[in-house]
Amino acid sequence: MKSLLELMAERPVLLDGAMGSTLQNEDLDVDQDYLGHENCVDLLVRSRPELIQSIHESYLAAGSDAVETDTFGANRLVLSEFDPALAEWTVDLNREAAEIARAACDVHATPTSPRFVFGSMGPGTRLISLGQVSFDEMTNSYAHQAAGLIQGGVDAFLIETAQDLLQVKSAINGCLHALDSAGRDPQEIPIFVSITIEATGTMLLGSDIAAAMVALRSYPIAGLGLNCATGPREMIPHITYLCKHWDRAVSCVPNAGLPVLVEGRTEFPLDAESLAESAREMVGQLGVDVIGGCCGTGPEHIAALADVVGKTRRADRAREPLPASCSSLYTDTAYRQEQSFFIVGERMNASGSRRFKRLLEEGDTDEMVSLARQQVREGANCLDINVDYAGRDGSDDMSRIVAEVVRQVDSPVMIDSTQPAVIEAGLQHAGGRCIINSANFEEGDEKFDQLCQLAVRYGAALVIGTIDEHPEEAMARTAARKFDIAK
Repeated sequence: MKSLLELMAERPVLLDGAMGSTLQNEDLDVDQDYLGHENCVDLLVRSRPELIQSIHESYLAAGSDAVETDTFGANRLVLSEFDPALAEWTVDLNREAAEIARAACDVHATPTSPRFVFGSMGPGTRLISLGQVSFDEMTNSYAHQAAGLIQGGVDAFLIETAQDLLQVKSAINGCLHALDSAGRDPQEIPIFVSITIEATGTMLLGSDIAAAMVALRSYPIAGLGLNCATGPREMIPHITYLCKHWDRAVSCVPNAGLPVLVEGRTEFPLDAESLAESAREMVGQLGVDVIGGCCGTGPEHIAALADVVGKTRRADRAREPLPASCSSLYTDTAYRQEQSFFIVGERMNASGSRRFKRLLEEGDTDEMVSLARQQVREGANCLDINVDYAGRDGSDDMSRIVAEVVRQVDSPVMIDSTQPAVIEAGLQHAGGRCIINSANFEEGDEKFDQLCQLAVRYGAALVIGTIDEHPEEAMARTAARKFDIAK
């Protein structure tokens, strides 16, 4: 049978509809169904597996090519908020959820119509960029979830409803760690990412679609798209941008319109045909590769979308890749500037700025942020941050300063240190695409490889100096020597 990616190459793939809002219509008992943990819907795979499978099957019967596991909140961090003991169930709950979805797919699959399981991985309840959880804690939480989903037989991961770019990076790394541990790779079980753009036009923390794309494009993900928060019409400008500039699959999984409050209940006004009308435009004019329904959508919506997928030729996308860029938390910045060269502000460098060194000694973060803003006003395209200072905890300084600057200043950052651990401390607090300054061969291959690994893990760019271990000319001074080291 065809693989998921093979089917996607032939035609758009149709995902299922809502799980959460469907379960809200069920008469569920707190003790028996939620096992004493009200609204922990991930536990239903254990208490009510037949109910979860029946919901999956209702979407498959309506024409869905794939279903998402009932694991939106089934990671260690979220489960521990209901009960610390539940965190130990993470791997097993995800395995069971994947097995239930797989069983539903097996009922409806045929040799000509394979059905697929996407492992749902939601955003959780804490944001790294706001300091509510560490990058490593969240990565570990997702790694456990991904391990269970792999054991249960998922065909793909879906990191969905993402609100914070650091959360997405940690989830991707969690998936990659689990795949590596299982001896699998992203070609076998591809990773898809779906961010949430609010009605304001940005992600919850203010990231626009370009910032998200630049921050994530170096990762080995199969697709990027949008889900939740709004209906399809509000998503079209952002989907249009992705279809023009993203070089892999694009997904769109909207709500059934913007939610409205009716007699104390949240309702979604968009009927099946209205959703299908928007889907025709997205598939037939924009070239979307994955379509589905989020909150408020049911089997009737999926049936209407199945008709669109079956009858609408997917448009060919005339891709125009973005120029090489870095990004802040909020937006992207191209390296090649039209009016000037790419300017790096160097005043937040403890090795070269007396003022910054004094602010570092005084712990005056507000003034450091003011210094960052001043450089941007004066034309800096990127801010170099270097806290290397004998006698201080460089990792702590870098973490604290980067965390403040990236939230308050709309500029990409260049993380600068002689110590890989200090560089990593900064990268763990910057959601955009950073630049690492810098790598060279002065200390041989080992440190160079460490910095390359950091660039891969955090989706960063890397400045490389033409310096090696040559006993007479370590720092290259001629074009020929520079070229040799560069090779």
